[in-house]
Amino acid sequence: MHKFALWLLLAMFFPILTGFDNAPPERKIVLFPEGPLFFVPLASPKEPRTHVTWLHLRLSGKSFNIGSVGFGDSFGLIRAPGFGVADSWQLGISGAVLAQFNMDSDSIDLINADYIIGLPLSYRNGPWSARARLFHQSSHLGDEFLLLPQSPELRQERINLSFEALELLAGWEWKGIRLTAGPSYIFHSDTSIKRNSVQAGLDYHRTKQVYTPSAHLFASLLWSAWEETDWNSDVSAKAGVHFRSPYTEKRAIQIFAEYFHGNLPFGQFYKLRSEYFGAGLNISF
Repeated sequence: MHKFALWLLLAMFFPILTGFDNAPPERKIVLFPEGPLFFVPLASPKEPRTHVTWLHLRLSGKSFNIGSVGFGDSFGLIRAPGFGVADSWQLGISGAVLAQFNMDSDSIDLINADYIIGLPLSYRNGPWSARARLFHQSSHLGDEFLLLPQSPELRQERINLSFEALELLAGWEWKGIRLTAGPSYIFHSDTSIKRNSVQAGLDYHRTKQVYTPSAHLFASLLWSAWEETDWNSDVSAKAGVHFRSPYTEKRAIQIFAEYFHGNLPFGQFYKLRSEYFGAGLNISF
């Protein structure tokens, strides 16, 4: 599997490395391009985004109010034309800190924080797109969570959850509808965990203007399963309004409601079967 991943990445990098000489003059290589070539499902709880969200978590018959925050983004480093008429490649870097707080505790305890950094390599040719991402994730329990007494439903034996993975996703778009799917493989971990996972997403991003020239409706649904959790189905959904700047596609605000049912996507709590719903605000810089 390691050799396969290496050859795959070399094959994807090749058009970028040769694009400087082969691209026609009208298709230039761009440093620090704006925006992505591949659009991931908006319902994905692990993608780098800057957001603040209130969640009502149901766990083992008890409910908790959770404050979920994320600080992160993806940054394009270089975009190059491919060998076709309209295809392009883009190499970037992405990173995020995703944290959850127990809003019902006296000191609003930090429960968990996930640190993620990756190198996404994306490709687009018309409605078709793909992304290969090498990424690292490490997860850490909060100090207050470890030191103070916790509800039995939230008690968790600490493990050193840290791993590196390769994620492959393919996408197709048609009239505001986006389909994505692909596998992931953990090729190194400090913890004894199983390696394979898979996901599939369906997004709708309405392009017809609503109320103001920059407001659009959107909805997103993501299904995923991980070998470590016996291939239990995890379902995440988001829907809301996307407010975009009239000057740039990247600068936007999303107001959304969300729902999740499955194994918690919060670091070391991945073994806990749960359900939550809530509302939040996402900001894209």
